[in-house]
Amino acid sequence: MGIVLLAASLISIMRQPHLSALSAYSALVSLHFSTHICLPVSTFAFWGIASLIAFAIVKLLPKGEPGGSRQGNFYLAAGALAGLLVGMSVDARVMILCAIIGTLFGELAYSRTPKGCWIKFPSSDFIHYFCAKGMNIIVTVAMMGIAIEGFIKNLGR
Repeated sequence: MGIVLLAASLISIMRQPHLSALSAYSALVSLHFSTHICLPVSTFAFWGIASLIAFAIVKLLPKGEPGGSRQGNFYLAAGALAGLLVGMSVDARVMILCAIIGTLFGELAYSRTPKGCWIKFPSSDFIHYFCAKGMNIIVTVAMMGIAIEGFIKNLGR
């Protein structure tokens, strides 16, 4: 069930971003209680609060850009996933930082497309778009990385 929820959170980053962090958190909980990963209670508390904040941010956004459009989700999610994979290959402690940097690069790439040309770098629009779209994607991808890393460590035992 945890693997299915991880896949659902990956798909919902593109389709319904307000559900992606909640499904990734549900995947963490499911994998923990299935004994495939072992996480401390403080990790559950931190990521649970982060999921609720990400959910609230997405729900409070106005319709239209940056909240209603899904065109930039692919760029930000691809950057976050690439950063996460680079971070996982280096060390588990830096994977979230690499996901943040990857999200920034994904947004920079999106701002160079015709659909994202309204996001000028550096400007307040760039920062607002990162906070509106990027934070939810970072929270989701970080929890996915924690679950995958824990699953890989458990397989090694």
